[in-house]
Amino acid sequence: MLLVTGATGYLGSVLVDLAVRRGHDVRVLVRDPRKAEALLPAGVDVVPGDLADPASLARAARGCNGVLHTAASLGSTPEQTRRANVDGTAAVLAAAREAGVGRFVHTSSGAAVFDAGGLVAEEPSAPPALSDDYSVSKAAAEELVLAAAGEGLDTVVVNPVSIYGPSPCGPLSYNGLFLAAARGEVDAVVDARVGWVLAEDVAAGHLLALEHGRPGRRYVLCGEVASYGRVLDIFAGLVGGTRVPVLPPGSSLGSDAGTFARRSEVYGSFPPMRVDDAGARALGFAPCGVDEGLARTAAWIRGL
Repeated sequence: MLLVTGATGYLGSVLVDLAVRRGHDVRVLVRDPRKAEALLPAGVDVVPGDLADPASLARAARGCNGVLHTAASLGSTPEQTRRANVDGTAAVLAAAREAGVGRFVHTSSGAAVFDAGGLVAEEPSAPPALSDDYSVSKAAAEELVLAAAGEGLDTVVVNPVSIYGPSPCGPLSYNGLFLAAARGEVDAVVDARVGWVLAEDVAAGHLLALEHGRPGRRYVLCGEVASYGRVLDIFAGLVGGTRVPVLPPGSSLGSDAGTFARRSEVYGSFPPMRVDDAGARALGFAPCGVDEGLARTAAWIRGL
């Protein structure tokens, strides 16, 4: 039995769907069982609970041989973000340890290991450069997970870059930026080069880490590095939308820029992203590039 946290979220719902299709028995910890039952495949074991409720975590982890911890939050304050992403991860680790879980896979982010030189690496050689609340909290949560590997719990970290593509939850995450830009609702983005990865490929990477990852290791999940301008231009062409203006790296956006457009400004203040994902590739991770991924995303959105 696999326990998935964050199962009704954008990525978690993709992961549950793929795990069920691949024959895994899946249990989910959710705050809203009705949402889970409407969103997730039949046969998933639904446990009501919350990361802040140790008793519900203990119930959910009992009898599981693996935990896939995808739950996370952007939060509205630094305290809320840290409480969800750091304290929540500590609580899930404690429940997994108490239940004797065999493998713990933690969903981190490329933002947690992105350094000032633009490198996202599985074995970082420099400290993280991003200072926003989310990135800092994900880096702190990683430290807890990797430390647990030295304390007897079999833990693995996966670091997806910018995630997009089909999800049972609908067009959330970077899909929202793609759609808004294609509708002419985004004034501009900074033409930063970053990593992109399809949500289903990220889910597949989680299962590879679960089955074959080495304890105490990170695995970066990236399909392709491409500029914001190229990605938004391809998507606009596929859906017959507007091509968004792009600003050179180092530019600033207006104060009303949305969350995902704002990430282009953040990454644009650093050198172009480079990715070292050799470990994930050695596990068999074989994601699609942006051309195929965006074609699949556009076809999915047209069918909604």
